[in-house]
Amino acid sequence: MSLVYPLIPIILPIILCAAIGVFWVRLRQPFDHDFVRVLVLSVGTPALIVGTLGKTEISAAQLQHVLYASMCMLGFSALFAALSCVILRVDLRSFLVPLVFGNFGNMGLPLCLFAFGEEGLAIGLGIFLITTIVHFSLGAAILSGKAMVKGVLSSPIIYAGAIACVLILNHWSLPLALQNTLSLLGGLAIPLMLITLGVSLGSLKLHAAGKSIGLGVLRLVVGLAGGFAAVYFLNLEGVERKVLLLQSATPVAVFNYLLAMQYKREADVVAGMVVSSTLISFISIPVLLYFLGV
Repeated sequence: MSLVYPLIPIILPIILCAAIGVFWVRLRQPFDHDFVRVLVLSVGTPALIVGTLGKTEISAAQLQHVLYASMCMLGFSALFAALSCVILRVDLRSFLVPLVFGNFGNMGLPLCLFAFGEEGLAIGLGIFLITTIVHFSLGAAILSGKAMVKGVLSSPIIYAGAIACVLILNHWSLPLALQNTLSLLGGLAIPLMLITLGVSLGSLKLHAAGKSIGLGVLRLVVGLAGGFAAVYFLNLEGVERKVLLLQSATPVAVFNYLLAMQYKREADVVAGMVVSSTLISFISIPVLLYFLGV
């Protein structure tokens, strides 16, 4: 019990918020996915990025290091995922993306906040920013077979990241009224992300169970292996190391299911990967947090 008790304040809020979404679906209450998605991606998350990075004591060098580390994590994860797909003889084009891109937003950001505070959230946001750009550009291009530059450039998250970088590089602070406004708007992002995660999990069906569970477990292994390779290659220490490893261990992102549906890439199996990897992560992530000394 002494090993589990310190992790309860980190894991329990995530489980309870996601459970609201699950029960919401079970009670057959309406949930406008498109409205919530647009609200979170266009208002809540950009406000969270600018508001958090704009007030957190993170240097330009540290932010650059975090972005570089994120790219390394994705690169190593992609290498391990591609090798796994070849060895297991599964369709590389359908499963490379869901194996590489974890739930860095809906689950990763709350974990970073509850485990490591504002500094952890700031680093987690840097990881989320770069992985989101790559996911919806290169990742979508792999699934669709064509470049997706226009879609990326239309995302408010990209511009929020640019504004945050300008603030950090110039050591600027936002006016208090604007900072408070961003804090209010950014505050809605994480709860809505978790409730949406729960709604999605409650709505998805587990198809091709054996294959889905196997690939779901593989995502957790590939992601964490990519994280460890990145921290070893870059010799990361401290909170940066812990946050990168925590983000790398997140389960398959729900967005992978949406993209698989859009581009007709074995969406049923990807849905099963989301469900199975998320359920397993409620055990694997507490183990990782204990390993990280949280």
